[in-house]
Amino acid sequence: MTLRVVLLLILAAGPVLAQGELDRVLEGFDDAPAFQPSDDIQTVLEGFDTDASPTSRQPPLPEEPPARLQFGGRLSQRFVVNVAHDAPPPSGVDHRGLSSMQSRLDLEADVRLGSAWKARIEGHLWRDPAAYGAIEGRERPPGFSDAYGREAEIDEFFLQGPVSEHFDLTFGRQILAWGRSELFRVTDVLNPIDNRVPGLTDIKDHRLPVTALRLDHYADPWSVSMIAIPERRFDKLPVPGSDFFVGGGSPRPRTSPDKTFGAPELALALNGTFPGWDISLHAARMFDDRPHLTATPAGEPLLRHGRITMAGAAGNLVRGSWLIRAEAALFTGLRFSNVHTRTFSRLTTVAGIEYSGIADTAIALEARNHHIFDFDDSLASMPDDRRRNEPATALRIQRTFLKDTLDVTFLALTFGKTGELGAIRRLQLDYAWTDALQFSTGLVAYQSGEQAPFRGIGNNDRLFATLNFHF
Repeated sequence: MTLRVVLLLILAAGPVLAQGELDRVLEGFDDAPAFQPSDDIQTVLEGFDTDASPTSRQPPLPEEPPARLQFGGRLSQRFVVNVAHDAPPPSGVDHRGLSSMQSRLDLEADVRLGSAWKARIEGHLWRDPAAYGAIEGRERPPGFSDAYGREAEIDEFFLQGPVSEHFDLTFGRQILAWGRSELFRVTDVLNPIDNRVPGLTDIKDHRLPVTALRLDHYADPWSVSMIAIPERRFDKLPVPGSDFFVGGGSPRPRTSPDKTFGAPELALALNGTFPGWDISLHAARMFDDRPHLTATPAGEPLLRHGRITMAGAAGNLVRGSWLIRAEAALFTGLRFSNVHTRTFSRLTTVAGIEYSGIADTAIALEARNHHIFDFDDSLASMPDDRRRNEPATALRIQRTFLKDTLDVTFLALTFGKTGELGAIRRLQLDYAWTDALQFSTGLVAYQSGEQAPFRGIGNNDRLFATLNFHF
């Protein structure tokens, strides 16, 4: 019922926020198409320009080449207020009220190296005094302060250019986005994600870059990407002291492999783009981002990221105002903590549609399912906490107002058939005062579920506001 009300409010708000919205809705529905002169008429009319001076017949001046160095960045200030927490026990962490006041600086530069090669470097740093107990003298665990208090990192740093007429080389830290789904990850497995505060941003803003060697071959309409990733990097997850940490107060066991670089992950993609549709095939031999619990020879607990294999496919089909997408991936070699004697396979599928036939509005709906073959009932217990089938749905409604200066987005993620495994709802408003200055605000609401990471997080609802200045 809530989703229907929100949908009706967003779709009905156009006449209130923007005069003339109905006219834009009716664009494209005229009885007769606008007159376009035929090629013959245009040929006859050639030479009848109103300005026939010698100056107008001179060839245009050549365009200036792009600058050798392009530099930019962003300053942002974000505030997050938790609105549903109760007072913690005496030994607990107090997350009530203002929980984050992050100040962030992003810098990026593109450098042309000759006529075809270029280099890109992008990095960020931020600091959050709230993570150090700067608010009302609240104390934070040391591990929490390290994870949420500050960060400085090089995000992308690569060289890119042609090595022959049909081959391009990209080497360095980069984002390697696969698949078609915008709301779930299926074949998009090459980059780990930052999931320390889930729900605040979209998947595209969660990806963590990795150092990779990528060779692309082009033979229109096909392209092939061959990728080697020597950097071992895994998801960033909530730590003890966070209101999203579901493992109690004990620290996580040591993780293996613990080396930053080693035997590379290998990946291959084949992409085809055709009028009205596209398709891609993917394969990868990589480390599992989700570790399983084992023990060292001395009997100490150890979290191990095992090697797995993925084979998948994805595609889009466009029909008028409709975009239909589908994606599937088979993962083999999966290991779990509760069953040490064998490996498992999982099939992940996504089907979705997106409709843009309403002016200034886009509506996307996707359904995803994880299916584990030869399921063992012991996998349902902690720490694995898996189900034979794990369905999920996502609904996203986007609408622009005020001459495209205000974007309103509603996102609903539901895990399980009816949210029994957990759910997230986010309502966000993005307003562009100028090209350089933007303001975002919104509300994220969480629903506790029977499965991690949603156990006991129903009181983590929070308001957020961010001011961005681009330069």
